Amino acid sequence: MQDQKRAHSHRIIGSAIYDGLVILGLLMIVGFLAVGIHYWVTGAETIENSLAYQIFLLLVIISYFLYFWRASGQTVGMKAWRIKLVNLEPNPIKPSQMALRLLMAIPAYSCLFLGVLWQYWGKSGLNWHDIASKTKLIYLPKR
Repeated sequence: MQDQKRAHSHRIIGSAIYDGLVILGLLMIVGFLAVGIHYWVTGAETIENSLAYQIFLLLVIISYFLYFWRASGQTVGMKAWRIKLVNLEPNPIKPSQMALRLLMAIPAYSCLFLGVLWQYWGKSGLNWHDIASKTKLIYLPKR
């Protein structure tokens, strides 16, 4: 990939919305299974205020991103919007970079997408989670 064109914010936000819908469906499936197993074990029809259950759902979300970024550099939403996660250095992306990217994406999206739109004001042309993790999202044009 010699000509790596930066992915614009509309693609990044679009892929985040797409991934959010995929994750919502995934959480519905694992939640259904978890409630079924919980009912089978305890006889309770709901899981009431369980920190373990919330941590389990958080681990499902984290695993979604780490799995796809590790496998191909693209989640389902990123494939649909034709963007890919790459390292700023010529090395493969490390798990620590992926984890830092996930952690920094929370304030980047929570602050009214300011961290995503930062690429237009910052000198490097990167958003907050790109800068923190030393990665970037590139656009993959149609062939």
